[in-house]
Amino acid sequence: MQRIDWTLITQIVAFVAFVWFLYRLFGQRIAAIVRQRADRIEEGLRAAEESQRRAEQMQHETQRQLDQAHTEAQSILAAANKAAEAQRQTLIAQARGEADALVQRTQAEIQRERQAAVDELRREAGRLAVVAASRLIRDALDARTSRELADKAIVDIGRRD
Repeated sequence: MQRIDWTLITQIVAFVAFVWFLYRLFGQRIAAIVRQRADRIEEGLRAAEESQRRAEQMQHETQRQLDQAHTEAQSILAAANKAAEAQRQTLIAQARGEADALVQRTQAEIQRERQAAVDELRREAGRLAVVAASRLIRDALDARTSRELADKAIVDIGRRD
């Protein structure tokens, strides 16, 4: 038969008793500490998940605001381009109007100058015709006849134009 080694059994019993004594003495405290630590870890995980969720929400909100700002910038840019084009068209129309008015004023001035020159030329031609006619017929005609011929020459010159 085999012989049982009582020393080993005694050591096992002593170890179990020691563990039981430690458990009775410190078990609840250790369990409470382990529970607290587990609770803190669990709370930390929940806080980390909540922080991650809030960070994702903030990222989505920031992206939405960025998209909105981009859209607003595009609409402002489009409105500015439209306003600039409208102002350009207005300035072009105004410049054309001023240019047309200047051309009309210049043409009217040219027409007045031309008419004045034609009138001056007629007067001068009439005066020269009278002078020439009076020199030719001075001796043959009297003053009244001379004046009638000069008036008739002026009227004839005025009809030709």
